[in-house]
Amino acid sequence: MPTSFTKTDTLLHDKIYFIKLFFSVGLFICSGLVSSYLYYQFQEKGGVFFPGLLYTSTTIIIFVLTKKTFTAKAILTYYLLMNLTYLAIWLLTMLSSWFAFLGGIVTAGAGAIMTFILVDKFIAKIKFNKVNLFIIGGLSFLIIDILYFTFSNSFEKTPIEYIFKVENSPNTLFLEVFVFWHTLVGTKLFLTLNKV
Repeated sequence: MPTSFTKTDTLLHDKIYFIKLFFSVGLFICSGLVSSYLYYQFQEKGGVFFPGLLYTSTTIIIFVLTKKTFTAKAILTYYLLMNLTYLAIWLLTMLSSWFAFLGGIVTAGAGAIMTFILVDKFIAKIKFNKVNLFIIGGLSFLIIDILYFTFSNSFEKTPIEYIFKVENSPNTLFLEVFVFWHTLVGTKLFLTLNKV
């Protein structure tokens, strides 16, 4: 009898784990999609702030989902520093302008590492590999690079130009990266926090 209880507990635990995993992936996909949309819609009126605000807010939901305890001071400090980090990374990417297809890989990778450093410092002690994080963050930008080169060569327009009917410019360049970055880095964060 004890083995059947153990198997039932394991199955229940696995079911809850997968529900939380799919929920967190869904949250990060939504966060990325809404970030891209708001960034574009309000590009002249502070749209740049939305991706950082939405991603950071989504990570706080993930902290609650993974039952992490934190103080009000720690969460406020984390929230502020995460948003400042996002703005610094965004600024560095924009400064590279049309060369962002290379610089963005580096800044997206660095942003992923900074996310985990801030979580480790203010929310929960976690173990992470900086090289793996850099690859995951950079991969989100590399995916966009590949999509851009494929679409530009085949259709003469990028995916975002089809969706929002915009002209390509540094302000809208690589807008889709938020969807991939939020999802890839956010999911890795959930998986890491769930182990702790």
